[in-house]
Amino acid sequence: TLATSVAFSVVVARAQEVSTTRPAGQPASKPAIRFTYVDVHIDSKDQPLAAYQFELAAEKGDVKIVGIEGGEHAAFKAPPYYDPAAMSQDHVIIAAFNTGKDLPKGKTRVARVHVQITGEQKPEYVIKFEVAASSEGQPITGAAATVSEGGSR
Repeated sequence: TLATSVAFSVVVARAQEVSTTRPAGQPASKPAIRFTYVDVHIDSKDQPLAAYQFELAAEKGDVKIVGIEGGEHAAFKAPPYYDPAAMSQDHVIIAAFNTGKDLPKGKTRVARVHVQITGEQKPEYVIKFEVAASSEGQPITGAAATVSEGGSR
């Protein structure tokens, strides 16, 4: 019948589409996924670091931010404040402050950002350093922020 002939033609056409997409019996390959972290350091020179704010994003690579930890010094050990809405857009705005007396001077890790990387392209991270302030609430002239990628898991 005509209906059987049309149905058979559709099945054959679909089989040809599948065979041109990938060899029979081979599953579709998925891009590699790995987890790592990015450490953010702020160098406050000889001033005590009491507050900071920066924005972190991956300029290249398929990167998803999956978590945020605090820093290495006791003053910034707790997770910093961050913008969850920005984080869902694959960048994050992070800030913290401490009004205590025991504040770090010089270069210190202020945050660890956990990321998921999909694919083989090496990410390139960009940090937009907004501010670093001293215990007197004054901007720290010459302060700088840097990032470094940690080990994969």
